Amino acid sequence: MDKSVFSFVDKRLNAETAGQCLRWMVVGADGLALAVVSDTGKVWALQTWNFQGSPPGQSQHQIRMLLGQEPALQYTFAKSQWAWAEPQVTLVPRRLFNPDHLSDYFKILLRPGVSVEYLYESLPVFDCFLVYAIETSLFKLLPLHHSTIVSSTHLSVPLLQAFHHIADYTDHQVFVHFRFQSVQVAVFERRNLLFYNSFSFQHAKDALYFVLLAYEQFKLNPLELPLVLSGNLLEDSEIFRLLRRYIRNIRFAPLPSSVQLPQSAVDLPSYYWFDVFSLI
Repeated sequence: MDKSVFSFVDKRLNAETAGQCLRWMVVGADGLALAVVSDTGKVWALQTWNFQGSPPGQSQHQIRMLLGQEPALQYTFAKSQWAWAEPQVTLVPRRLFNPDHLSDYFKILLRPGVSVEYLYESLPVFDCFLVYAIETSLFKLLPLHHSTIVSSTHLSVPLLQAFHHIADYTDHQVFVHFRFQSVQVAVFERRNLLFYNSFSFQHAKDALYFVLLAYEQFKLNPLELPLVLSGNLLEDSEIFRLLRRYIRNIRFAPLPSSVQLPQSAVDLPSYYWFDVFSLI
């Protein structure tokens, strides 16, 4: 079954008031997160579920159940955005991009026989396209979401844009975003994107390896260059302790200044919600 990691819903949120609110959702086979913000900028709902450890193929069923049961997933909002958090993603330079051959970019990334939908989005600030694949069984859940969906995207798009927004103008910077058992790593130089990739891991040492690999690949010193961290990682976890051992300075990615988290959310660090609020 799905595991509710955190759930806050303001009593003022209902079918009528939802029409004046904005909602952002991050959806993947590993979990689902949502945030609802009122017209005054207050967070009226903040929820996340972890599907890790569920039997293969069960995540679609769990998402379908949540869409049918959770009130904040059923209301019609003034604006709603759905972000896919799936690992089959790649960046293609604009000069090499061909929208008629999307499957060619995934020949070595997808398991044989898996039915997928191919999509792409332009990232003008990086002069490239983000191409991604969503398993068809998961993609079909989007039309079932009967509340108005203004737009959908891949989580990598707002994440990279958010990283770019806070990146250093003068030096390299390494960003690491955790989402349950996956980690997204991006390296910037003076706000220019040099590297981006997503890795799945089972053990803490594997996650550490993927982070340090980015430092090594660009000859960056983890004892000198800070790491900017965000996502589903707590400071008392084994992964965080390992990162602390090898990287001298760890900073936490800030949320947009307009976000006012509810008091009950203090049990989790603010950077935990970086992905869902990057959709702003």
